[in-house]
Amino acid sequence: MNASLYTFAALALLVAPHALASEIHLDCGRTNRTVAIDIDTGRRFVQLIWEDGVAEEYRDGDSYVSGASGSSETQKVTYAVSVDKDAVSFGQDRVCVAASGKCRDQHIRNLLDVAAGTLKYDDGGVIAVLKCAPAPPGRKF
Repeated sequence: MNASLYTFAALALLVAPHALASEIHLDCGRTNRTVAIDIDTGRRFVQLIWEDGVAEEYRDGDSYVSGASGSSETQKVTYAVSVDKDAVSFGQDRVCVAASGKCRDQHIRNLLDVAAGTLKYDDGGVIAVLKCAPAPPGRKF
């Protein structure tokens, strides 16, 4: 009997973090700009797909090494994602240039207010505000 109880408790602990996970799927836009946003709050993961097909992914704490930029530099970027009730904040925390080995903090944050239906997106220092609505039923990751 005790072995069964321990097995059940172990399975419950493994499943518990995923039981709280929630997916949010929104379509946001403004004049001449649209984006599909998919969020997994349990994994603290945000995916954006812009109208031209360019995709962005943010996973809290993950790092991404970009290819050479226009200045032929490879960069390593560290991402941040936080979820607080109806607000999802996502962006970058740190940038490192591979050639020089120099890093700098770069706190860029985008804010999705699910309750208000708005996305405030940092577009190179200019904050773009997009209106959001629930995506059509059936959209998944």
